[in-house]
Amino acid sequence: MSASRHDGRKGRTSFQSTPEQALAHAFKLLGLRSHSRRELGEKLQRKGFEETHTARALERLMKLGLLDDRAFGLEFLQSRSRQKPAGRLKLQMELQKHGLERDLVDELLRDYDAKGPCLRAAEKKLRTLGSAPGPKEREKLIRFLSGRGFMWEEIREALNELLTENGEGYA
Repeated sequence: MSASRHDGRKGRTSFQSTPEQALAHAFKLLGLRSHSRRELGEKLQRKGFEETHTARALERLMKLGLLDDRAFGLEFLQSRSRQKPAGRLKLQMELQKHGLERDLVDELLRDYDAKGPCLRAAEKKLRTLGSAPGPKEREKLIRFLSGRGFMWEEIREALNELLTENGEGYA
């Protein structure tokens, strides 16, 4: 094991990393949750691993099938859809923030149908607004859904469906 030394940055130490240490740390991070290639690489770099050791660890993980941006993106979309439904725009931003390439993000979202997630998010929010939403509550609901990245057409359809169930319409 190599000795640590202070590198001049507040509270940080650097060390003589090895490819094996970088790979071991990457395994540890992947054991906690999935990561994109860029995201995992950035975490290893911040931890102080040399760029060449980080690159070798990432290549090894890709060869083993443990690091796959497409699989990460699909898993992220499924998880996000269940836990906190969002529209295409929000998901696009989040996937790119995780380091996925624009072409891959577009491909992953090509068949994404936001109608179901928009309806689920609207139903959940509507429960917090009361049983008979007035114009103010409807506007809050619209702002909420818009903030989640849903398009106006998706929001309108969800409101029509929900409010029709309550004997109202939205148009």
